[in-house]
Amino acid sequence: MKKYFWTLLFLTTIIQSAYPCSSFVLKNGKTILLGKNFDWTFDKGYVIKNLKNTTKVAYFTHNGTPASWTSKYGSITFNQNGKEMPYGGMNEKGLVVEMLWLEDTRFNISENKTYLNELEWIQYQLDNFQTVDEVVANVETLKTYPIKGKIHYILADTNGKSVIIEYLDGKPMIYEKEANTCQAITNKSVTYSEKHIDNLKGIRRNNTSTTYRYYQLEKQIRKLQRTSDFSEMTAFQMLKNVTIPKGDFRTVWSIVYNIETKSIAFYSYKNKEIKQINLNNIDFEQGLSCFNINQNKETLLDNKLLPFSEKENFEMVSASLIHLGFDMGLSKEISEHQFNQKMATQSYFSQNYFHYDINIPMAEAGKLLYFVVMDSEKNFNKKVAVTGGLLIGQTTTGTATIHIYGLKNGTYSMVALIDENKNSELDFDSEKNPIEKYATFSTFIPKSMAEITFENSSNYFTKDNAKLTIEWR
Repeated sequence: MKKYFWTLLFLTTIIQSAYPCSSFVLKNGKTILLGKNFDWTFDKGYVIKNLKNTTKVAYFTHNGTPASWTSKYGSITFNQNGKEMPYGGMNEKGLVVEMLWLEDTRFNISENKTYLNELEWIQYQLDNFQTVDEVVANVETLKTYPIKGKIHYILADTNGKSVIIEYLDGKPMIYEKEANTCQAITNKSVTYSEKHIDNLKGIRRNNTSTTYRYYQLEKQIRKLQRTSDFSEMTAFQMLKNVTIPKGDFRTVWSIVYNIETKSIAFYSYKNKEIKQINLNNIDFEQGLSCFNINQNKETLLDNKLLPFSEKENFEMVSASLIHLGFDMGLSKEISEHQFNQKMATQSYFSQNYFHYDINIPMAEAGKLLYFVVMDSEKNFNKKVAVTGGLLIGQTTTGTATIHIYGLKNGTYSMVALIDENKNSELDFDSEKNPIEKYATFSTFIPKSMAEITFENSSNYFTKDNAKLTIEWR
């Protein structure tokens, strides 16, 4: 144990905790294209036709009032977590909304507002608005209370306007681009990313690096000169250049939205023939329908969408949510709600899941901080952090706050360390007393690295005790 514990722990959790995706908007006064690589460890999904004039209610996640609305517009979306919780899509008016992971996200969960979750947010915009300006004007009307994802959003419309919306410190940050100005984003904040448009100092030069992919997209955008450069072919080539082509974590599908023509082209890594659908040819008044993303049998989908049932929805929801770490009870309830939406006063999620809010006090700047949360002895031994439960970096004075969303009531381990000599382990004196600042969820005091176990660093948590400030020892 154990000399290798810390080094192996954090090298592994860095891999496990990476959530790549890449997106951009290309504009030249006429053509408007939004491209998106969806990078993930789960590849099943459906294209879903969502109907207009449908009354909807957000899923109940906590005490308060879920949002309710009637969809004004039909849309085509890309889904893994069931209808009403898409990863992105386009509505019949040409508004496109897509999302990407952003670890720095902090949603406005404490505000007393009507709410929806982070993926319902996407469907809500597609159901209600035609333009980016309308979305921005209404962005603070509702609060976002997430189920799991720390994400930011990229949107574009037929006017050529695009915007990136990020929730940082509980407030939506808006980064707009006018017509003729292209825009790109990966998995860092806009402010951080823009520092690296021309600067790769200290950055890994491969496509698993979020900053390198951003740099590549901006470099390709600057090369676009001729009208013919702004084409679906160009967009797909740009996506290919930032693809993660292999491994458990890889690009599972690539999408190009042609906002001018209101059409969508896409392919998956298993089924590389490009599929197309034109929203101008779709009847959004009736016939909830879908198509499996992973197939090559049909490539022109306008008239090939198939009826979509709750059975198919549940099969997709349960596979995806269990992959995300949720259980079958939640999967069943969410799928049922998506097909029978009604106002509720409690839910399986509100009774069985919670959000961590962990404050980490820092007295000095420039020290090396390790912080990791794990959800079982198995994952402790495998050195795998929960989603969002990893922080490694230089300290700054003040308080760092970690938000971890969507954990089930249960026992969790935390290990935090201010690594003074940067040897990737907690050091002890000759009397076996720890000589560096450390913290766990337990009151147990280890005498060696071998005594830092799941049992000795854990505690039981629910929503009632999930807000805490760690105490350094």
